Formats: sequence, C-alpha cells, structure tokens
Amino acid sequence: MTLDDFNEQDEIQQAETLLNYGVLVAERVYKDFTIFLYQINIFYAEVFYNNSFCMIQGFRGFAETSALEPYLEEIDITSLQDC
Repeated sequence: MTLDDFNEQDEIQQAETLLNYGVLVAERVYKDFTIFLYQINIFYAEVFYNNSFCMIQGFRGFAETSALEPYLEEIDITSLQDC
C-alpha cells in the first residue's frame, strides 16, 4: 500500500486499511477532536474523531515528517534521560 493508494480510497476503505495494516503511534486532542496517528508502511495517516458528535469526521494520509511535530510534545522521554 502506498500513500497514493490510501488517499484514493473512500473513507470506509481507509478505515479498513487502518484496522488491518495500521499501527497506532500516538493520539492528541485538538479543540473538539481526538486525532489518532497511524503508521502504514512508509507513510502516516490521521483519523479525526469528533468528540462532540462521537464520530469519525475524516482521514488524512501524509509522508512529510514535519506533520508529526504536533505529536512530539506527547512523547515521554524521561526514561531515556535516566540512562
């Protein structure tokens, strides 16, 4: 599966792809959304879950590592500092 393949899928297919092949890497809260970050092969996908309406409102596939920046604050590296 490539990023282009993922982005060409409809939302049901994208959800199935994430369930079957995605690895949950992180999650974050932004306004009324919980955004889940998955890795699939060499790209990433975000799932936008609307907390107010209790439903998924969209997916976004990307390969740019700069788009990972909002998740970096959530990574706990304190155990690495003790080494």
